[in-house]
Amino acid sequence: MIRIRSRFFRFLLLTAALAAAVAILVGATLPPRRIALPPATDGTIAGVLHIHTNRSDGLSGPDEIAAAAAKAGRQFIVFTDHGDATRKPDPPTYRSGVLCLDGVEISTTGGHYIAIDMPAAPYPLGGEPRDVVEDVHRLGGFGIAAHPNSPKLELRWREWTAPFDAIEIVNPDTGWRRWADQAGDKLKPRSERWVAARRLASAVIDYPFRPAETVAELLDSSRDIPFRWAALAQRRRVVMLGGADAHAKLALRNTDPGESIFALPIPGYEAAFKVVSVRVRLDHPFTGTAAADAAELMHAIRSGHLHTAIDGVASPPSLEFTATNASGTASEGDELRVGGPVTLRVRTNAPSGFTTTVFDGAKAVSGDHHEPDFTVSMPDRPAAYWVAISSTGRRQDLAWLTSNAIYVRGGEPLTREPSRPPAKRSQSIFDGTSTASWRVEHDPTSAAELDTTENVGGNELRFRFSLSDQIAPAPFAALAFDTPAGIPQATRLSFTMRAESPMRVSVQLRAPIQGAESERWQRSVYVSTSDEERTVYFDELTPAGPTRTFRPPLAEVRSVLFVIDPVNTKRLTAGRFWIKKAAIQQ
Repeated sequence: MIRIRSRFFRFLLLTAALAAAVAILVGATLPPRRIALPPATDGTIAGVLHIHTNRSDGLSGPDEIAAAAAKAGRQFIVFTDHGDATRKPDPPTYRSGVLCLDGVEISTTGGHYIAIDMPAAPYPLGGEPRDVVEDVHRLGGFGIAAHPNSPKLELRWREWTAPFDAIEIVNPDTGWRRWADQAGDKLKPRSERWVAARRLASAVIDYPFRPAETVAELLDSSRDIPFRWAALAQRRRVVMLGGADAHAKLALRNTDPGESIFALPIPGYEAAFKVVSVRVRLDHPFTGTAAADAAELMHAIRSGHLHTAIDGVASPPSLEFTATNASGTASEGDELRVGGPVTLRVRTNAPSGFTTTVFDGAKAVSGDHHEPDFTVSMPDRPAAYWVAISSTGRRQDLAWLTSNAIYVRGGEPLTREPSRPPAKRSQSIFDGTSTASWRVEHDPTSAAELDTTENVGGNELRFRFSLSDQIAPAPFAALAFDTPAGIPQATRLSFTMRAESPMRVSVQLRAPIQGAESERWQRSVYVSTSDEERTVYFDELTPAGPTRTFRPPLAEVRSVLFVIDPVNTKRLTAGRFWIKKAAIQQ
């Protein structure tokens, strides 16, 4: 009995010592409690975008997530489960008093793209970013370039020339990945790796005590993305906003949450919703009718009537940002015509120790402001003004609040559509009379047939296909035209085409390699149900798989292909398309 008591006493001492050590460690690393600010007076509502449910790789269902959002004081949330956009989105609805919208996060070859306010797509969206952005626009959706600063290549948006609608300027998933990447990068000095590892370990220990503040400490503080946005803003309107990328799962390795069975259930949804919020200024208050309120919300988001706040630092934020000149007054996201000097006004409830900086694009034009209400006079010129407020003394490297831009525009067009010279020569490869040099190709598990049919104006090529459900290698069906002498002087392929249902077709050039698989270059085109003339320029083609050169060596090309594959066509799909005429041009 005495021995048992002695062991128990030693266990208590050990437990007490361990608890004391943890308390000391937490005391040394615990981030400051977020600052409680006076109530916001800017008339905005708070919400969260970029949320994953258990329909993809999130932990919980929509009802549980909405309840967590209500506890966090959010009025709207946007689900963005991973998918190809063919699932019909749930209609807007209120759950636990929170307006819930349903979107999708699409994987492209150039990163992830979020689409919201869009119906189901008629075919899978995927492939090149330029094509996904085009499809989202065609379907009337609003597209957001997701986590463009992520260290993970598959996630990071990289197609800066595509006309996306918005860009994520802060994302907690990117924050922890960058620290994890630094901790595991053997090319970095050991001291830097140790700092990153210690920070991640401290976050795991501190999270139970101050979850939102702990996650906020890991946020990426670089201003690369706002500055890259600035280059775009000189030419067109692009909305800046923050995303939660909430899964309620943290993989123990630098993987996607759904890729590993070993994951911690942190940060929880409620905690994640208290880290980053989007504050939206509506034209009219919510009525309680989900469909109407969703339309009102999306109008404001599309217009850029919003700012992004790091609530894990201070909350609730308030910002009123306006620009006035002789032509009128504009707020965040709006446009003001050039018309004399511009007066910028900033009103905020930021703590006096925080620092407000006014930018024109990437250039700071007025800084070191600590007053809650101030004005700045700017000259008469085109500009894109925005405001960043930094949490000086806490995370001075982190923008606590980021506004959207007020655009001051002149009368000249910001962009000009690139023009191509007309073709000088044209070699018909189908004129309605002969199918010579045309043939079909398909994998052993799929099927394809080619024939000609009569239609108004002459014969057409008719291509029928049926893809199998084979997973690997991917099934395909293709219509091929042989070019045994190459196409050394050609610059484009012009054709008139339609399909029985909307679809995408990959137009490809193929060059054989002795002793190896052929190299291919491709450009995906949208095909509607009515005849449309399309032109594919060969300098727009990109490699379809490994190639020796980025652009196709036209003299070595031996086939022109129209390819159907699972990138934009579901497996077990059968369909038809028709080509009325086609020509290789230069």
